[in-house]
Amino acid sequence: MKTVFVAVSLALGLPVAALVGTFVYISAPNWPVADYDNLVTYESLPPGPDSPKQLSVVSYNIGYLSGLTNQQAVERDQTLHESNQVTAVEALAARSPDILALQEIDFDAYRSFNVNQQEAVSMALGLAFGAIALNWDKRYVPFPYWPPSAHYRQVISGQAILSRYPIRRNERLVLEQVPTNPFYYNALYLDRIAQVSEIDVSGQSLIVINVHLEAFDAPTRTRQTQVVRDLAEGYAQDFPVLLLGDFNSSLNRDESEDSHSIQILLDSPVLATAPPPQAEGFTFPSDQPQYRLDYIFYTPATLEVVDAEVVAAAAQASDHLPIQAQVRLR
Repeated sequence: MKTVFVAVSLALGLPVAALVGTFVYISAPNWPVADYDNLVTYESLPPGPDSPKQLSVVSYNIGYLSGLTNQQAVERDQTLHESNQVTAVEALAARSPDILALQEIDFDAYRSFNVNQQEAVSMALGLAFGAIALNWDKRYVPFPYWPPSAHYRQVISGQAILSRYPIRRNERLVLEQVPTNPFYYNALYLDRIAQVSEIDVSGQSLIVINVHLEAFDAPTRTRQTQVVRDLAEGYAQDFPVLLLGDFNSSLNRDESEDSHSIQILLDSPVLATAPPPQAEGFTFPSDQPQYRLDYIFYTPATLEVVDAEVVAAAAQASDHLPIQAQVRLR
């Protein structure tokens, strides 16, 4: 009887132990957490000119340069990523960004052929200063779920702020996870973060807050939006502020899909958006833009926006289009 009990215990226990061990391994990080908000400087690149009359500011969810295949269960060829990188860089270079905020950028991921996309974009655009903020660091991500050949596998990804001017400090603030998600989902899911960088523009500090908010759960996104509004308004008491990124909310989307959480920021007495909310400025999807998910907010008391528009020339390098503003410090 004892032998049977041991045999049954082993038969049941070993698969469970193997499953738990596999889960612990694939959800473990590749990088030390201390490196999740690193600053990067490329000494070979020149800094920006002193006392610029205005700054070209761009926000772009590059969708790890997967084009319209982002989140699709397809196997991608490396030439797709290389071609999309060329398209994206050419479109951005034409706008000569002084500050570039990127979302969904890979630093070392199987899905994008282990290219450090932040370094590639920095060097191509001559942006000497960078700040990174990891929000997804897993040894194996089994998404899309089927077929397994399309799995993301190792993902080291996140957000980045690139600049022609020195970045003095960089902070990564982790926002609330979706509380209704099962623990195993959140363990393998990306963090939603607000990346806060202080940029020294010829002796004047500028706060840039780069965000990528929750896409699939409207109540969580609403709470995250309130947090980043409070964060931006707090910094605005002492600094000019840019709050930009992918907010995953559009006023013209059906309310069953979108709680219109972006209205929280549009209602701010401290922030304005460029282009203004009455302008279409659609950024998603990039092939037939119908929604504005990407925004540049600024503090009109300390910043003046001279011009703003969507950069259509980026075409389908990502499933989003970039948005650009020409900004003057007051």
